[in-house]
Amino acid sequence: MLTRRKLHIVMVALGAMILSRRAVSEQGDMVTVRIRADESVRAIMPPIAQENLKIEPDQSEDAKELARRSPETRAAPIMLIIVGAIAVTELAQMIREMLRQVYYGGVVIDTRSQPPSVSSSPRIPADTVFVIEADGKTSRYTRDQFSLDVLKLALQVK
Repeated sequence: MLTRRKLHIVMVALGAMILSRRAVSEQGDMVTVRIRADESVRAIMPPIAQENLKIEPDQSEDAKELARRSPETRAAPIMLIIVGAIAVTELAQMIREMLRQVYYGGVVIDTRSQPPSVSSSPRIPADTVFVIEADGKTSRYTRDQFSLDVLKLALQVK
């Protein structure tokens, strides 16, 4: 006999299953990338997603140049190199955060290397994403044009 309580439990369980499948499908597209960004971008990823990533300070000259561009009112940034498999949705959020940090310039997604690299560049305008495809062709997107679909296309995620 189906009581109100059992019906309620079944409905909650079904709802949880549907929502979890939707979340898994949205989070399911994983890409392996190499990202150069400051520590604020790292904060976007949940700690559990960071467990399988290699995250280390970037001591390169490019990182030092980016750090010098940080506003004086801000604490000295720690530039990081993050390498590993990341959900495409989280990567898109990280890139949006990188675009918000206009003092570092725009964002370059270079798919010629393996894994593809994502980094800020003072050589391109802020609020701009340049995607360099494997054949060297470059596409330019403004912050408003950049979307999850653009990122999936650039990284060839189905």
